[in-house]
Amino acid sequence: MNKDISLPNSNLYLTGFGLDTNGNSVVKLTFPNARGFSIQTNGVLKETHSIGKGLSKKGIQGLSHKQLKDIGKECVNYIKSYGSILQKKKLKTYSK
Repeated sequence: MNKDISLPNSNLYLTGFGLDTNGNSVVKLTFPNARGFSIQTNGVLKETHSIGKGLSKKGIQGLSHKQLKDIGKECVNYIKSYGSILQKKKLKTYSK
């Protein structure tokens, strides 16, 4: 069973939240058939950080459509601005 969640309006998938080796909060993402990556949320992705901190026991499976949309919007904007060349190349966005 695939537990990744497709984020609205892009080809990004949310795989979870966690901490990096330095203890910073991160959101974990992937593109279809690609290796996953993470983005620090502290002070960078404020809404995503807040959502990640407030996760219920259901984890990412319990997120609402609005929360997924907010995460997707922040992550897409971050990748467009700061992502690697490969991430920018792979990123696809769709209108409603």
